[in-house]
Amino acid sequence: MKSLFGTSGIRGKVIEMFTNQFCFDMGRTFAKFLDDNNQPGLIAIGIDSRQSSPRISNYVIAGLKSSARQVTFHGIIPVPACHNTILTTPAIASIMVTGSHTDIDANGLKFFAFKEEISKKQELEITEIYYESAGKISCPTEEPEQLPLDASGFNNYVELLLSLAENSTKKFKIVADPGNGVQTEVVRTVLPKLGHKLIMINGDLNKELLSRDTEADGSFIDLQEKVVSAKADLGIGFDTDGDRIIFVDHLGNFIPGDYSGTLIAKNNPSDTIVVPINVSNVIDSIGKKIIRTKVGSPFVVAAMKENNAGFGFESNGGGVYKDVMLSRDGGTSMIKVLNMLSSTNKTLSELISDLPIYYLRRNKFDCPTEKNSLILEKAKDFTQTQAVDETDGLKLIIDDHNWVLFRPSSNSPEFRVFVEANTAEKADKLLADALTFAKNLIN
Repeated sequence: MKSLFGTSGIRGKVIEMFTNQFCFDMGRTFAKFLDDNNQPGLIAIGIDSRQSSPRISNYVIAGLKSSARQVTFHGIIPVPACHNTILTTPAIASIMVTGSHTDIDANGLKFFAFKEEISKKQELEITEIYYESAGKISCPTEEPEQLPLDASGFNNYVELLLSLAENSTKKFKIVADPGNGVQTEVVRTVLPKLGHKLIMINGDLNKELLSRDTEADGSFIDLQEKVVSAKADLGIGFDTDGDRIIFVDHLGNFIPGDYSGTLIAKNNPSDTIVVPINVSNVIDSIGKKIIRTKVGSPFVVAAMKENNAGFGFESNGGGVYKDVMLSRDGGTSMIKVLNMLSSTNKTLSELISDLPIYYLRRNKFDCPTEKNSLILEKAKDFTQTQAVDETDGLKLIIDDHNWVLFRPSSNSPEFRVFVEANTAEKADKLLADALTFAKNLIN
C-alpha cells in the first residue's frame, strides 16, 4: 500500500492526482477517520490562492457532507489560520487545500485534528481508510456550489497575531512579499495596525500565485532589491500557504530559515529546541538542548511533545510554537522577530552577526526508489567521518563544522543531498562531490 502522504500532507499534480473522485473520496475518508476516533462535529475548510483550490475544496466538502458532516468554508487563509479554526471556533477538525511551495500545477491537502496537525500514525490510518473505501460511492457529476464564506478563520488569526505583538514605540519600515498568496491580506491588516510602515510587493490575490522555495537564496530577489531601494528596515517573504517565512535584512541579505529560527530559539524561554536532521549547526551555538528529528513538521511536533520543548523549526522558515499552535506558523514568526528587533534595539543584520557563519547547499536528482538503499549503504564510504547519524537517510558528520546528508524522498523517485561547511568553497565542492558519488552509483 503506497502512502498518500509526503513529509507534511498529501501533494501531487492536479490533473493526475486531484481528480473530482479523489477529492470526494478524501472528504469521505477524513470523515470516517474522525468517526473511528470518536470525533463528531463541524469541520472547517481553508484554501490557498491556486486556481485549482476552489474545485478541490468543493469536492472534498461534498465528500464530507455525504458522510453527514457539517462544514464551514473559510476561503483563502494561511495554513496556520486554518489550524487556528479548531482552537477558536466550534470546528473540531480542519482541512487546508494547498500545494505549499510546489509548482502551481500541483496541489495538496493538510489535515488538522485533536487540536494539532495529524501525526504520522494518523496519516497511516487515513491512508488505509482511503484504499478501503475509494470509489465505492461516485462523486457528483457536476461541481458542487461553494459554501458561503465564514470570515472567522481570517479574523481570529489576525487577532492572534495582534495579541502576540509586544507594545513598543519602535516602528519599522517593512517590505512584505507574500507572493500573491494567503498571507497577503493578513499582512496588509496586521502590520499597519501595529503602526509599521508597510510596502507591499506581489500582494494581489487576483494575480498569479508565485510558488517559491523558501530555502533557496535567489527566490526572493525582488524583495531583496526592494528593501535596499526603499531604504527599509527589513523585508519579509512568505511561501504560498503562509506557514513559512523568510527575512531580508536592511542591506538586502537573504536570511536562511536556519538563522532566523536560531534567533527565535535563542530568545525562546524553552531550554529545549527541536529541529530536523538537515538544520544547520548554527543552532548548536545557542547553548540549549537540541533534539534532531526526521525531516518534516509532524516529526518536529511529535518530538516537541515528547521532550516538552517550547519551540521547533525547520530550515525552510517554518517555526512551531507550543504556546500558540502545534504546526508551522509564518505569521507568528513574523511577530516574534519584530518583537526581538524592538526589545534589543538592534538591526536584523546585527543580530545575525552574533551567530557563527555556516554555508548550506542542497540539490536533488531523479532516482529510482529501488536504488535508495544502495546509495545509503555505499555512501557510508563517501568520506572519513567523525560520526554517522541515520535518523533520516545518512548524515556523515565530517567534523564540528562540515557534514553531508544523503536522503531519499519519502514519496517520489528523487534523492536529495544536503551539505554544510564553514566556507562557501568547501560547501560547493562537498555538494558537487557528493552528487557525483551518488549519481555514479545508479548509472
